[in-house]
Amino acid sequence: MVSLNAAAQITIEREPADVWAYVSDVTNQDHWVDGMSNSEIVGREPIGRGTQIRGVYTYGGNDGPVEMTVTEFRAGRELAIEASEGPFPFTGRLTLERSGPSTVVTNSMTAGSDHVVTSIMFTVLRPLMRMMMSRQLRKELGQLKEILEGD
Repeated sequence: MVSLNAAAQITIEREPADVWAYVSDVTNQDHWVDGMSNSEIVGREPIGRGTQIRGVYTYGGNDGPVEMTVTEFRAGRELAIEASEGPFPFTGRLTLERSGPSTVVTNSMTAGSDHVVTSIMFTVLRPLMRMMMSRQLRKELGQLKEILEGD
């Protein structure tokens, strides 16, 4: 399997605790992560390492189930997830860092190929594909910023 890494960063004019309260409620990803809907925690709460998340992800024009597991959880600072079922394998990591009264949010993702065609694209078009992934991550962080600064 071929994989591709990308990351994006944004400063949100809110205290880290406010940003964390929103992003650590994984059901809120439906509002700022393109393609996600119907997110829910499966089983135990509160969220932490090992928490299972289920939802629907729209990819390539098709809706399909996605299941994720929280792999890292450092309250107020870091939330990492890994897809265990869905349209393509991926891991994601969201980190928060204080910058004065604001919060620097970094979103990184490693996406794995889901088909031989995707593997070829990830290999041959790596710079373009990475740029497209980074642009998507920036867009989503922009949506998060708009939600949190709009309150």
